Amino acid sequence: MAPTLRSLLLVLAVVVAAVALRPATRPAEGGVASAAFAAPTAGSRTQGVIFDGVSPGDRQAVLAAVAGAQPDARRLMNKVGGLVTVRVGPAGGGAAGSTQPTRRGYDVVLDLALVSRTLGRRGIERLVFHEFGHVVDFALVPDATLAALDAGIPRGYGCEQGRLGACADREERFAESFAKWAADDIGVNLSVGYKVPPPALSLATWAAPLTQLAG
Repeated sequence: MAPTLRSLLLVLAVVVAAVALRPATRPAEGGVASAAFAAPTAGSRTQGVIFDGVSPGDRQAVLAAVAGAQPDARRLMNKVGGLVTVRVGPAGGGAAGSTQPTRRGYDVVLDLALVSRTLGRRGIERLVFHEFGHVVDFALVPDATLAALDAGIPRGYGCEQGRLGACADREERFAESFAKWAADDIGVNLSVGYKVPPPALSLATWAAPLTQLAG
């Protein structure tokens, strides 16, 4: 499928088993159908992430998450960093984060307060990695590679709300798996995201095509 025809359901939903964030926490829809999918340029590769109205503490939390990712995932996130504008606050629709293509790059909204008070630093890292995973998906990964990566992710354990587990969109399956790989953490006892199971093989084996892209 051509990149411009991909679904733009690019939102991370937080589903917490022990602590319900709200009665009906769910993914929210987003996206700009007419937006082109921006790719890194020589200029954007050296610019770094753009922060829009973000406090120093929240800015440091995002940068620390990226810096703490496993090396190849960190290199991929740094490649797309100059295309990303980060805002911190409610993402809307019961979601903890969203990623939306724009004409110049990608707008990422992170509800760090929502995640940090229930899931702590580990939850913040998973949120950041998930949303950056969407940017890596659209900006860097060829369609054939995406198809091969998706084939390595089990289809899930059920179809909750018509949007989670086995029913999660391909974009969410990639972003969830990218986040697991970036953290080197399959998410045991971390009830966050779309309940996508980890790759059938090891995270490193699954991510071998991404390691090649990381250069």
